Amino acid sequence: MILTFLSGCVAVKYDPSKPLDAEQGLVLARITKTGYASTAQFLTKNKNKILDNYSFVMRLEENFFLFPMSAGTHLFDEAIYMQGSALVKPDLECIGEFEIKAGMINYIGDLYFDISPANNYIIFSTHGSSYKVEDNFEDTKKIAELRYQNIGDKFQFTKSVVGPSTCQKDD
Repeated sequence: MILTFLSGCVAVKYDPSKPLDAEQGLVLARITKTGYASTAQFLTKNKNKILDNYSFVMRLEENFFLFPMSAGTHLFDEAIYMQGSALVKPDLECIGEFEIKAGMINYIGDLYFDISPANNYIIFSTHGSSYKVEDNFEDTKKIAELRYQNIGDKFQFTKSVVGPSTCQKDD
């Protein structure tokens, strides 16, 4: 049931043929996932609105994201992934906030997410994870410009890199 609900939160990929709503900007990020989960989702929330959540769904080791998001101050709320048969939902308060400006491409950073193996307890197991954010703006901007020709002519790029830049969670 949780996975069905979460699939409704998935952000719609940017479509250059459709205009953005007046109160939307584009979020730009790369997320690299390593470790012991085949898929994962990062859920966000908008501090200025209720029920304004987005999801970065990761199925590959390196994931490129460019999609419309409402303007305002957002934060990564939680990560959700399967490890074995258990659904793991670590809190992401340590990652920090980012700002989305309407009508712009908002680069929020390159996030590196590593999922540690489960410990050896049979009934209850714990899972550590680590998060690190780097500012690779020029490289990520080039990828966006290659994938979406003339996007730099349509929108101005801005940076609001998520901070702090690193944290370790031992769940």
